[in-house]
Formats: sequence, C-alpha cells, structure tokens
Amino acid sequence: MFSKVSIDGMNCQHCVKSVTEKLNGVEGVTSIVVNLEEKNAVVESAAPLDEALMTKSISDAGFSVTGITVQ
Repeated sequence: MFSKVSIDGMNCQHCVKSVTEKLNGVEGVTSIVVNLEEKNAVVESAAPLDEALMTKSISDAGFSVTGITVQ
C-alpha cells in the first residue's frame, strides 16, 4: 500500500530528513520518499497505516499535514 502525505512547511533538506526520521518511527512503514519540491511524502506499507499517527509524527516535527491519499 502507498500513502501520499501532503506536507506544509518543508523548505530544505533538513526538513526532508526530519520528516523521514519521524515517519520511520511509525509502525508498519516499509519505505519513505519525501519530495521537497512537491511538498509530500510517499509512504509504503504492507498494511493500512494509522493516519492519525502519521499526522501526529509529522506535526511533532513542526510541519502540517494538509492531506493523505491512500493508493
């Protein structure tokens, strides 16, 4: 499964690293690709992820989730 998470507030590679580290802490995540230009992260998992937990993890890093689309 893939979840596309739209993120507001990222503006540098340090931001990308912070988001990546936080999402790596979410149980069930198998891979993450954060795109600074598109302001999103594509998160891969074997099972559906807890959207509230992903949102909280990103918020804890200082960013805002503006949407999550599961593919």
